[in-house]
Amino acid sequence: MNKSQWFRWTSVLVLAAMLVTAVGCYGSFELVKKVHKFNGTLGNKYVNELGFLAMNIVPVYEVAAFIDAVILNSIEFWTGKNPSSASNETVVPLNGTISLTLRGSDGTILLTARTDAGVSRYVFEKTPDGTVVKDVDGNELARCTMTETGGMRIFDSSDKLIAECPADQVQRLALVGAK
Repeated sequence: MNKSQWFRWTSVLVLAAMLVTAVGCYGSFELVKKVHKFNGTLGNKYVNELGFLAMNIVPVYEVAAFIDAVILNSIEFWTGKNPSSASNETVVPLNGTISLTLRGSDGTILLTARTDAGVSRYVFEKTPDGTVVKDVDGNELARCTMTETGGMRIFDSSDKLIAECPADQVQRLALVGAK
C-alpha cells in the first residue's frame, strides 16, 4: 500500500469514526440516574442534600458518569440496550416466612409472607406524596402520606384515615430501623 492509499484509508476511517460519534447518541446514562434515584431515598430534603454533597466529595457521581459514558453507553449504542437498565430483582429474606423483593425494573418492593394458610403478596410503590400498598392484581389496599411537619398518615382503600403518627414518633421508628 502506497502513501496515497494509506492516507485515503486513514481519512475514510477517521471520517467514519467522526460520523458514528456525531450522530447525537450519547446514551441514557442509566447508572447516573440510579445513583440520583438512590440519593433521593435517603431521607428528607436536608439528608438528600448531604448525601448529594458526600457523593460529590467522594466522587460517586463522577465515577458513575465515567462508567456510563465510556462503557455502558457504548454498549447501548452498539446493542441498543443499556446493561444497567436491565430488570433486576434482589430478594431479601427477613425471616423464614417473610421476604422482600426489591424490583429494579419498576422500583417497587414486593412483600411475600408464607403462612400455614398460604402465601400473601403485597406491592409497595413509592408515589410523589408517600407510598401505596397494593395487592398483586394492582388493587390499592392502603396509602401512606407524609404530613407537612414530618408525621405520617395511613389511609385505607376507601381513603378513610386509619392511623396517624406525629413526627417525633416517625423519627423514633427511623432510628430503630437504622440500628
